Amino acid sequence: DNAKTLGLPEYSNVNVSFSRSGNSGETFRFQQYINDVPVFQSEIIVHYNKEGKVSYSTNENLKKEVSKIDTVPTFPIAEAIQKAHVASQTKGEITLEENKLYVYVTESGETKLVYRVLTKSFEHPGTWESIIDAKNGSVISVKDIAFYHHAKNKNPKQPKQDSTKIDSQKKAFVTGNGYIFNPDPLSKMQVAYGGQYVDNNDATNASLDAARSLVAIPELELTGGMYKLKGSYVSIKEIEAPATGLFTQASNQFLFNRNQQGFEAVNAYWHLDNSLRYVNETLNIVCKPLTNGGILMFDPHGLNGDDNSYYSNGQLVFGEGCIDDAEDADVVLHELGHGLHDWITNGNLSQVQGLSEGSGDYWAQSYSRSLNQWPSSALAYNWIFSWDGHNECWGGRITNYTVLYPGSGAIHTRGQIWASALMRIYDKIGKEKTDRAFFEGLAMTGSNTNQKDAATAVRQAAIDMLGQFGYSCADINTMTLEFNAAGYTLAPYDCS
Repeated sequence: DNAKTLGLPEYSNVNVSFSRSGNSGETFRFQQYINDVPVFQSEIIVHYNKEGKVSYSTNENLKKEVSKIDTVPTFPIAEAIQKAHVASQTKGEITLEENKLYVYVTESGETKLVYRVLTKSFEHPGTWESIIDAKNGSVISVKDIAFYHHAKNKNPKQPKQDSTKIDSQKKAFVTGNGYIFNPDPLSKMQVAYGGQYVDNNDATNASLDAARSLVAIPELELTGGMYKLKGSYVSIKEIEAPATGLFTQASNQFLFNRNQQGFEAVNAYWHLDNSLRYVNETLNIVCKPLTNGGILMFDPHGLNGDDNSYYSNGQLVFGEGCIDDAEDADVVLHELGHGLHDWITNGNLSQVQGLSEGSGDYWAQSYSRSLNQWPSSALAYNWIFSWDGHNECWGGRITNYTVLYPGSGAIHTRGQIWASALMRIYDKIGKEKTDRAFFEGLAMTGSNTNQKDAATAVRQAAIDMLGQFGYSCADINTMTLEFNAAGYTLAPYDCS
């Protein structure tokens, strides 16, 4: 009935592709099709509150300019896959190969029938998307679609080598203990980077050892007398070079220091597991990978030793240049933030204006600030990547960014607007209410959502939860005030 108003061309149609029931109501995603072929990243989103009324809807992700085309492929898929491997420079063992047929609108506005081929290989970091014309086999585009925690490059170093590979068959889950940084040695000890608290090529010392925290590990896999960093939510995996092993051992006590490769594995595993338990069990928001049977796979040492980390397709890979990324919980949780954004939107994460970068920064800071380590007067109170960045490795980022929306520059820079607005709300209404509205709001967004529309969705989620989970009119007013202070100019809401 609303097709014309929504801008849906008469030669296309929509079908419900996904629905999600949450604390704020139920969200439906309608995928656009031409014939029986989906239009790439094109959908209409409708959210109903608990009373069954539409409280939020958007067609910003709908490809209204798509043209009617023939949707029968004539170029063989096997040849398209081979072209994709050549174009993306596959090297070493192939660890991911997926392909799907789409109607695709190019950057120049042409509508084409394409194969979208995803590839990963052990010796070529990243997740590579190749768009291949399904009519003539021409390569339309090739790009790495992994989500990195800062701009690529930085300081590679030669990591330790260990080609150990262990059978991953699950037998039983047991508990254990391990040493981690929580969230990093500088925050724990309330010191600045320098002196005994420097990377020094991964060397440890008494000060850095004292900065560790001994934590309980809720789940370890026990197979044939060997313990592995694998549980209901997370599992270690060799995804990319270097091959440093899976750190299985005959004891459930994972007591490494930072110059041992096992330390990064335990640190990442504990923080990922702890964060996913909080989302799924404490907040009771179901948010798990859409692949791997709902288990998040991570490699604590990848990217050929480069100083970066990324999320893609239910997997996290952490680099080793300068300070090993998996030693800093902010890096670990930032990358997990991309995953959470991806899963809560059923694979429709948006990087428009750096929305997902800001969401990752928020998720990292939400946890770090909850530990109440830095006083609000300290510079590091607003720092993201306190150990990995803000030093000679790279500059890090902040959550007291004062540039107003929409800002300018790279996605990581602009994402600070979003993270800073959320953290100001966090400081006023608390962690759990901000976290819950954040997830419930993101669940209403799509692949082309900008920061302003995300702010509208997050506030609407809180409105739909009024009277539940402690939400009040004062909280809605705070959200409106802080989002508008960031430049989002949300419409007034009468919460009387």
